[in-house]
Amino acid sequence: MDPADHSDPLSADAVPAALVDGFFRLCQGEFDYRLPRTLNRDRDDTAAFFFNTIAEELERLLRTSRQREDRLARTVAHLSDALVRVAAGDFTVQVARDYGGDATDVLAFLVNNTISELSTFVAANERRAEEDRLRLERIVLQRTSELRQSEENFRTLLATAPVPMLLISLDDDRVRFCNERAADLFETTVEDIVGARAPQLHPDEQTYRRFRDTLERDRRVDAAGVEIRTRRGACFYSLLNARTLVSSGETLVMLTLTDVTEQKRIEDQLRALATTDTLTGAFTRRHFFDLAELEWARSTRHQHPLCVALIDVDHFKSVNDRFGHTIGDEALRAVAETVRGKLRRHDLLGRYGGDELALLFPETPLEGARQVSDRIRRAVAGIELAHGEITVKLTISAGLVARRGDEGLAVACQRADAALYEAKDAGRDCVVGVD
Repeated sequence: MDPADHSDPLSADAVPAALVDGFFRLCQGEFDYRLPRTLNRDRDDTAAFFFNTIAEELERLLRTSRQREDRLARTVAHLSDALVRVAAGDFTVQVARDYGGDATDVLAFLVNNTISELSTFVAANERRAEEDRLRLERIVLQRTSELRQSEENFRTLLATAPVPMLLISLDDDRVRFCNERAADLFETTVEDIVGARAPQLHPDEQTYRRFRDTLERDRRVDAAGVEIRTRRGACFYSLLNARTLVSSGETLVMLTLTDVTEQKRIEDQLRALATTDTLTGAFTRRHFFDLAELEWARSTRHQHPLCVALIDVDHFKSVNDRFGHTIGDEALRAVAETVRGKLRRHDLLGRYGGDELALLFPETPLEGARQVSDRIRRAVAGIELAHGEITVKLTISAGLVARRGDEGLAVACQRADAALYEAKDAGRDCVVGVD
């Protein structure tokens, strides 16, 4: 370089072709590309130095982002598996932690803590129920041996029992005895329930008939789960135990009831967490595929038409980056609700991952599924979200395929994913369907 030449080596008179090519390759995703340097400290070498610095920072940011995404995906998978196992009654499961101290690690800690507390709660309830059952059996055995056939003393024994108890005649299904705990459980009085027809303990005649058959065969029924409605219309869940006995020549059924309404509520909540995505209300990926595999097998067996589609929210990352994750979450909820509103009762909707949704159309040929998918696309295009004075509009791209012969669901999803990328390459906001 001429020492007399004091011009800026990076002046805009002419952009080096190598620099243009380098930025073009960065835009194509080649973040490991670097410009060769001459170390002459001239314009080309300075441009190469700054370009390489930018490329290295972009590559570092991308690598860090992917590591965070992978870590979050692993944590979500662990959480889903843990919730499924807890819903199945396994309270020994714990979510693996990396003790990073961030939100993901804190979430794993809170879930583990909740599982431990729930385990303690359920164990305490089971222990109390078992203690009540054993206490009752001890009382019954002891008092029965002592009081023999004394009707009045036997009624006194039942009246002081620590659990709700009923004596019901097998001949006319009327209540012969009820203690105060049972009357309180049914929201009535002992006077009103004794002599009346037995409370409704079974949802239908068939269930009641099975209950009677078991009693007549085994003379006992243990821990049968029943939903009971009180005289005032309230519902509760109970474990029902029954034994037959003979008093004054009449065959009676002694019923004991254990209220498990709170435990049932917790179990239902855990089951919902394991099967339903809390943000979108769609099925979780795992539950979607469990149901979809059943439909897929049925369709393959009977050679009925079936289609699967993958939907992606266009430029979703830009929505998150520009307007924040609150608007991003609102966008996903709005899209999922819109999709759900266009589906039939037996169609399936699941969160496939991130901003992608999966759809399954049973008994539907490709053209019919294409029409539904296009209606969904047009409906999503009409969504408007407010961010201050800015209106955020959304579009989606969809890849749709029909089942081919005996191919598996996983293969069809791969084809749907490829069709989705075709839709993106075609400019987005469109549906690409493939036979």
